[in-house]
Amino acid sequence: MKLVKIALALSTTIAASAVAQDQPPIDRFAIPTTVSKEAAERLRVGYDMIRAGSKPTKPASVEDWDRNQARAVEFGITLGKPTLEALKASVTEERIGEVPVVRVRLSSWKPSGRALVYIHGGGYTAGSALSTAANAALMASATGLEVVSIDYTVAPRGKWQTVTDEVLAVWQGLLKSGIKPQSIGLFGDSAGGGLVAGAVLKMRDKGMPLPGALCLQSPWSDITATGDTITTLAAAEPLLTNDLLAWSAEAYADLKDQKNPYVSPVYGDYSRAFPPTLIQVGTREIFLSHAVRQYQAIRSGGHVAVLDVYEGMPHGFPSFFADTPEGKTAYARAAAFFETNLKPGSGAE
Repeated sequence: MKLVKIALALSTTIAASAVAQDQPPIDRFAIPTTVSKEAAERLRVGYDMIRAGSKPTKPASVEDWDRNQARAVEFGITLGKPTLEALKASVTEERIGEVPVVRVRLSSWKPSGRALVYIHGGGYTAGSALSTAANAALMASATGLEVVSIDYTVAPRGKWQTVTDEVLAVWQGLLKSGIKPQSIGLFGDSAGGGLVAGAVLKMRDKGMPLPGALCLQSPWSDITATGDTITTLAAAEPLLTNDLLAWSAEAYADLKDQKNPYVSPVYGDYSRAFPPTLIQVGTREIFLSHAVRQYQAIRSGGHVAVLDVYEGMPHGFPSFFADTPEGKTAYARAAAFFETNLKPGSGAE
């Protein structure tokens, strides 16, 4: 009888394996039938652009990274210009704490004593405050607040120690200007989301006052390529690859530092103070596990955290698909979260 049971179990395993092998390969550019028609159309356009693009290769030198950065900034500025014009947003460059920043305001903006700080994505190796000004403007439009976007030094010219210090320098500069910490919200997307959480941990450990609330959109919260969906969604992820992420991770932090909580905030100590945090993510991105693990880490310390997951959405969807029902919902929920958790300001900024 025992041999029969073993044989049956073995045959079942073989049969299941055969069925699995007969499954067609995953189409990473398949459009889910469960997303809005507006999102489906935008996905088609976006995925066609990705298909037409060339396959990235690992930069061989700092100069190669510089050239990639220059192309990314030029592309981002061109892509974001229509959004800035449509929103009638002003973009002003200045320095706070000796760090370059961009202030983004809509024409309808009025001083309220509240403000937002934005940290852009780009794998820590690409993008700038100017090339992502449209993302800042979208949040400014949703909240009615001014957004200060930090133009941090991208890797490999800026390693994590430098970059987190730049964020803290801007933070200290804002506080010195008179705005209250609990009246300031921080938000970031992708690498920017991970940097928001990591920098806040560093603020806390240095005894600095903390922001009133955070919003992490598709956060890259663990650069060590750890997490279930890093593997299970790798073939379904339309925008990112593990190779591309590994190159950027190596440029940003040495291997021995990649689990430092200021680099990968999922490994942080949340038994101490941490601001209320909204985490937004799509089901088609390999960072889904990062969002879940970041949420659980914050909740483990007894803090307020909200995990806001969107069906069929790819990495960084709120800014890419801001005019779709999914994007509009994401920004409305972020605005409501900041409105609930940021303290009223003095009315002057």
